[in-house]
This record gives sequence, C-alpha cells and structure tokens, in this order.
Amino acid sequence: MFQSHEHNNSTNASASSQTSARTKRNNLAKSLLSVAITGALGVALVSSTSVLAAPNNTQAEVNPGTVLYKLNPNADASQLKSLNALLNSQGLVKETVLAGSQIKIAKFAQHGRETAIANILKHSGLVQFAEPDYAVTPTLQPNDPNFPNQWHHNNINSQQAWDTTTGDSRVLVAVCDTGFDVNHPDLAGNLRTDLAFNAQDGSNYIFDANGHGTGTAGTLGAVGNNATGVAGVNWNVDIIPVRIAISDTNSSAYISTMATCIEYAADNGARVVNLSYGGIQYSTIDAAAQYLRARNGLLFMSAGNDGQEFATFPDFTSFVGVGATDQNDNRASFSNWGTFVDITAPGVSIRTTYPNNSYVNYSGTSFSSPVAAGVAALMVAANPAITADEIEAGIFATAVDIGASGNDNVFGHGLVDAAAAVNYAVNLGSFVAPTASISADSTSVPFGSFVALTAANSSDDDGTIVSYQWDLGDGTNSTNVDVIHTYDAAGVYQVNLTVTDNDGLTDSDSVLIEVTNQLPVAVIDSAVNEVAVGETIFLSGLNSYDTDGTITTYQWDFGNSASATGTSVDYSYANAGTYNITLTVTDNAGASNATSITVNVVDPYALTAPSGLTATADGLDVTLNWQDNSSNEAAFVIERGVKYRGKTRFESIATLAADSTTFTETVSATGDYLYQVKAVNSVDEATSETVRVSVTDSGTNPPPPPPGDLTAPSNLSATQNGSAVVLSWADNSDSELGFYIERGEKAKGKINFTRVAVVGAGMTNYTDDVAGLSGSYGYRVQAYNDQGVSGYSATSELRIK
Repeated sequence: MFQSHEHNNSTNASASSQTSARTKRNNLAKSLLSVAITGALGVALVSSTSVLAAPNNTQAEVNPGTVLYKLNPNADASQLKSLNALLNSQGLVKETVLAGSQIKIAKFAQHGRETAIANILKHSGLVQFAEPDYAVTPTLQPNDPNFPNQWHHNNINSQQAWDTTTGDSRVLVAVCDTGFDVNHPDLAGNLRTDLAFNAQDGSNYIFDANGHGTGTAGTLGAVGNNATGVAGVNWNVDIIPVRIAISDTNSSAYISTMATCIEYAADNGARVVNLSYGGIQYSTIDAAAQYLRARNGLLFMSAGNDGQEFATFPDFTSFVGVGATDQNDNRASFSNWGTFVDITAPGVSIRTTYPNNSYVNYSGTSFSSPVAAGVAALMVAANPAITADEIEAGIFATAVDIGASGNDNVFGHGLVDAAAAVNYAVNLGSFVAPTASISADSTSVPFGSFVALTAANSSDDDGTIVSYQWDLGDGTNSTNVDVIHTYDAAGVYQVNLTVTDNDGLTDSDSVLIEVTNQLPVAVIDSAVNEVAVGETIFLSGLNSYDTDGTITTYQWDFGNSASATGTSVDYSYANAGTYNITLTVTDNAGASNATSITVNVVDPYALTAPSGLTATADGLDVTLNWQDNSSNEAAFVIERGVKYRGKTRFESIATLAADSTTFTETVSATGDYLYQVKAVNSVDEATSETVRVSVTDSGTNPPPPPPGDLTAPSNLSATQNGSAVVLSWADNSDSELGFYIERGEKAKGKINFTRVAVVGAGMTNYTDDVAGLSGSYGYRVQAYNDQGVSGYSATSELRIK
C-alpha cells in the first residue's frame, strides 16, 4: 500500500464561514493553515471542458463606427462604383487602407450599427469579408480572487490555452485519491457525484480522508471565472470522484484499489485519469493503464517525492509519469527522476482547494500530475475526436525542453505547455510532429578520434525542420545538421538531438557513444573442456593484455548465474551440463572486452535408461531384448509387473551382469505380462520403458509332465541381508536340469506364489533382490528336467523389512 508524504511548505488557507457573523468571518480569514503534501497520492480525473464561443457581436466591445473589410480581388469598375455608393449610403466618413494586406478600415458616422453595416457588406458579394473592429483582451483571465497566486498557470501558458477552450463537461476525467469535499464551492459544479465510487469497499462513500484528493481535483478542475477561490486548469469539467484511501484515518491505498479505480474509470468512459500516489514502478498499474488505454483513456501518475533517482524503475509506455518543477522551471527538490519520468509540470506551492470551503498551497508531484492531466483534458475539449495516443504525442511534442536536449530522465520531454498542446489538438491532422534521427559513423571510437554525427535523416511530413539542437553529453552543444566531435576523455556519452519544425513541434532521438583507448584483450587459459561434477577447474586470465594501458578488473561469469572476480579463479560445478565461461576485462580507461570458452560437465555415475525393449513369447518362454545405452552400469535388473490390490507393482526377477542385452524366463501360466529393465550402479539407476507381452502357450511347448522320479529339494532356508534375501537348499536329485524359484506374498493366511527365477543344475543357493518390498513372504523351490518336475520343497517364510 502507498501513503501520503508531507513536505514542509507554509501556506495560507482562508476558510469560508457558514454563518453571517462578521467576527467569525474575520477570525477565519486570519487563520493560517500549514499543509504541504509531497507524497504521491491518488486522484482519478474525469474532466470535461467547453470550447469558447465566438465573440457575441451584440455585447463585445467594438471600435465605435468602425468596420473592417477587404475587396474581392477581381472587382471591376462597375462593382467598385456600387460598393462606394453602398458605403456612402451607410454614412461613410473616412477610409484608410493597410498597404500590405489591403485591409480597409472604414469609419461611419453612426455608432452602434457596426454589426449591421458589416452584414450588409458581406451579403453584397463585393467583399471577401467584413466585420466590426472588436476589442480583444490579450488572454482570457478568470475573475477568481486567488488566481494571481496560482503562478503555475503562467508557467504552462494556461491563459493562452483558455483563449481556445476552458473545458467541456462532455469530457469525463477521473481522479483516484483520498476523497473529495463534494460541497466545496469551487468543486461542487464539476464533480459527477452520480458516478462517485469508493474503490476500497465498493460503496459510494467518498469523504476526503485528509484533504489531498480535494486538492488534486481542484488543481485539475476547480470551477473557473466564478469569482470564488481559484481556477483549475479546466474551468468546466466533469470529474468522476473515486476514493482509494484505506479508511478515514489511513489515507494510504493498496495497488489493487488503484487498479480498481483505473478500471472503473475506463468502464465509465473516462478520457483522462489522474493517480497522485506512489507505485509508478508496479506492473499492476501498467496492466490497468493498458486496459484504460485500450478504451481510449490515458493515465497520468505522479513520479514520487523522495528527491532521488530510481534507475531500476521500469519505463512503462501505457501511462504518463509526471515529475515536478518549481517557479523557475527547475526540478523541484523533492521530485524523483529516472526513465519513468515522461513530462514535468509545476508542483511547488500550488494554490488549490481544501476541505471545508478552504484553500491551501500544496507541494509535491501529486499536484504536478493533475496539472498535466488537466492539459490533456483541455486537448480533448478542443478536439473530442483526439485519441489517447494523440494526446500523449501532442503533450510530448509541444513540451518546452528545459533539461538536457531531448527526452532526458529528469524532465522527460520537458515542461508541459497548455497553449501549445491545445493548439496541437485543434490542428490535429494539419500539424504532424517531425521525426528526429541520429546517424553516427561509429558508436565506439578510440580516445583522440572524432565521431561524425548527422541529423540529415530527420524529417517532417507536413513542413520543414527549422532547428537542430544537439547535446553531445560532455557539456558541448551544437545547432548544426552535421557535427564532428572529439571527446576529451574516455567514457560513455549520451548524445541527444531535438528537432523543431515550422509548426513549433519537436521530437528527440538519442545514441550512446563509447570513447575508449585500444580495447583490452581477454584471454582464458585452461586446457580443460570436459570435467566431472564437483571437479575443480583452474581458470587464469593472466595472459590478458592491454596494449596502451593496464587491465584493472577481471570479471568471471560461469554460465550458471555464478560469478567471481580476480586474475585467476578455481571453480567446480554442482550439476552436469554445458556451460559458457566468460571473462570480461576492463582497462584503466574504462574500456571492456570479453572472451568465452565452453566446458562440458559430466556426471560419472549418471546412467542412461535402456531403450528399444522388446518382449517375445514362445510358448511359456518370454525373451527380452534391449539396447545398452550406458558404459558405467554395474548390472541390469529384470523386473516383472505383479498385480497387487488392483495396481501393478514391479518386482525383480533376475539380476544380470553389466553389458547384458537379453534375458529369457519361463512363466508358469498363460496371460499378459509386463516387463521393464533397469540399469544400476552404486549411486544411480535408470529404468527402461515398460513392454507388454501376451503368453498364449499355443502348443509349441507342451505342458510340463506331472511330477516324476525327481526328489524335491529339502532344508530350504531364507535369510534377509539388507535388500536381498539369500536362499539355500539341499539338492536331492541327480538328474535335474535346474530349479524353479518361487516367491509369494502372504495375505489372509494364504501365499500366492509366482516364479521369480530359474537356476541351473546342481545350484543350492539364490539371492533374490527385494528392494522396495515389505511384508510377510514365502519361498519354495522345485527341481525340473525334461521328464517333469519334482514336488516343492517345504515353504520357508520370513518378514521382509
């Protein structure tokens, strides 16, 4: 959440009494209110502005008896005779001519008929135009008593803008802030209370939590020319008042509430929104501003009042970031700066509205933002068809460049100019801003060498470029189209170019020029291009060199987000992979160069799973084949799927030597079987995909004969040793071909046996891998030969842990 921050500034506030008692009025008039807020608080502006009508001919002051006109250029002698007769019939006394323009200044004897005579002349068809000699004030000035204390209007040329428009109530402007005094005589007429909204709790409660919102709303749109208090940038404006403060006692606001306000404004048709709170760096504000912009609205947001640079803040293009200037058009001491500052406006001692019918001087970017937003609202009033993109382009193009040449990170495009911006809006389509373009023969030159720059590729589609202003980044300036410059010291210089066209519109471009001595050469000494995980690599940059100086820093990047400094370093990787190791060296002139090598880091114990596993059945014999993809396995474990409680669980049925690629077992019955093969070593294992085989016992192998003369094995014992069970038995036959080993899990008092291995004749022991098994199990052994099988040994039971 974001708070209001106060900035010391002593201001006067005259309270308006609700009673008629003279004493109370006098006491209130003498009261002092010290309020200065430099915090970035939020105000959503919904502003409408009205275009000034042409002078009312029946009321406007005119030069008595004087009419101005100009003859049609092709008038013949008979027409001139008719015109003279008409003029004399109206009481012409005297006529003079302006030699250059051929404007006629006609004096008539009868005063008060100036408009009538002008109309007679216009309808005669003998003149190009005719009109009374009106008296016109230099600029429109409101009669608000505190207007002389509003210095900021003079600095942004408000009065000249008001000659074109003072606002239009059809233009909605939203203000997101601490709340509003809806009864203030300088605000009530411009607040759209029917659209009042509390973005924090969803109600229509917009009581001002601390006065800040009333002040920002008045800065943008205090009623003008009403003989009361102050004049806003817009005299006539529809402001959508949206409160975003957390509570009456906490004027901070959450980012989510700010976004809610912006979206509410967009959904209600706001063309301009002002948000005088902190949080200019947050992507949530950017997303909400994009939503507003997609609906042809533009957000203005205060830059903040910490008085410092925030170089890491993003420069979102969805809204306009506004910094503050003082009475001398310098950066206000409290105003933040960075690339996020797009424009500046007055923000020191801004005389504006305050709750309880009062007025106060506020300071902060909170008040420069509604000044700029107010200018945007005037542009909409002057040209309702203007788009959000055109508003932004017009404000940027017409701003007065008061900082470094071009768009800099302190003043942005410069100081907002209300008159020029409104003129831009009125003539939109007629005026096109120029395009500045810098071309450089090189952006990196050795120390002592010149760099050639040209603005020749700059252009103006509707006119001509009349001035070029270069700021070469080292305190040097030029007004030439082409510039050849030599820098006195190594470093990186930002070159800014501002071009101005014949319509007074501007555009800027910039380029970075690096001035170095001879670049240093980075060299990495290492004979290693493949190492094991955990193995230390020795890297040296000792053979790096700089032919015209010395290397001062060595910066290593190991390609895995790790880095180090030093001439030589030791490093080991924790994970296998391919890494680019980069060494960047910087010399005593600040020039840098880099080189890289590639290192492959391997895990000596990592296994690759067997692939291409196939299974074929021949009667009850199942043969598995696979591809061995590892060179460091210790063994292969053959696993067969066993159904257990509805799920398939793989159990080891055999362990084979390394490099094995085939295995055959004889199953005890027909059916579908699942197999997989696992490569293992002391620290890793990798399992193949599963293969399914269907055993049908089609008759190729006849069923085994019934037990013959073979004697069953005896003295079977089973002992667990870690993850293995060691079986041993007595061989009681002389003619067996081998022994079947069966294992089964005991459940509900019964053991369901499954063959797990086949061993050769004369064998009396077998080790079964029981990793992953637990519970009560039984084993039994059966001898077999070509004539049949023996009976089973006695069952040996044990509990596997």
